[in-house]
Amino acid sequence: MSPLIPLLDPSSRSRPQILQLYQNLELFSEGVPPRNSLFVLDRRVDASGRIRSQLLIVDPPADALERFRLEDDVAALYTGERPRAPLPLVELAPGGVAHVRVGDHFLDVYVQKSGTVVYLPAVGVLLSGDYASDALPPRIVPGSDGSDELETLRLLARLIKQENFQLCVPYVGSTVREKPKVMERLAADVAYLHGLRRVVPGLLQRGEPLETIERVADSLLPEDRRSREAQAVHVANLSVLTGISIEIWGETQEIEE
Repeated sequence: MSPLIPLLDPSSRSRPQILQLYQNLELFSEGVPPRNSLFVLDRRVDASGRIRSQLLIVDPPADALERFRLEDDVAALYTGERPRAPLPLVELAPGGVAHVRVGDHFLDVYVQKSGTVVYLPAVGVLLSGDYASDALPPRIVPGSDGSDELETLRLLARLIKQENFQLCVPYVGSTVREKPKVMERLAADVAYLHGLRRVVPGLLQRGEPLETIERVADSLLPEDRRSREAQAVHVANLSVLTGISIEIWGETQEIEE
């Protein structure tokens, strides 16, 4: 079957992957490491006999209007802080679970302090946002000490253990179907956050030099998450935990290099 959401100009850049997961459910992945967006579509005949579409995009690219032929009713939902596309947003209240229906697909939307988790229970597709990535460490949101992120990881573990789970889709990174592999990624996220929470505040309280704190903190990054982008997330996490600006951490990193 051809993609439901065609690119307006496929020749304009490197061709992304568009994968149909189920009927009216598509995964758009682009880049290295891939950034993933989920398209949930419904098409119905209205009273005038016209086919009208309803589309929900989870984590759409910022240039979605330029990339896709988007018609009729379109809305966006984000699992975390992202560059935003000029699309209407799904209104979500913090805390609890929102239930969203698009055509035949039902989405359970868990709005956490540290991000949003989206689960489609009927087909077992889980959008884990900034967690369970094989490319980046989890992000610590401003104002958090890492405990909010650990709570979200516990939620993800509960959802993955459900019998109908089929696929985990992080915002950045490869998708994964095998439960043990997903749990390994979550365990790496937990170990990273626990390490930062245990080590960084103590070093800072003892008055250790920033170079020492950063060197110790860098050792907590998993070996497979040490790209420039992963380092940027890590430095932002240090800034949140210590209250020291990203610019100062960046200067420290340049000195060490």
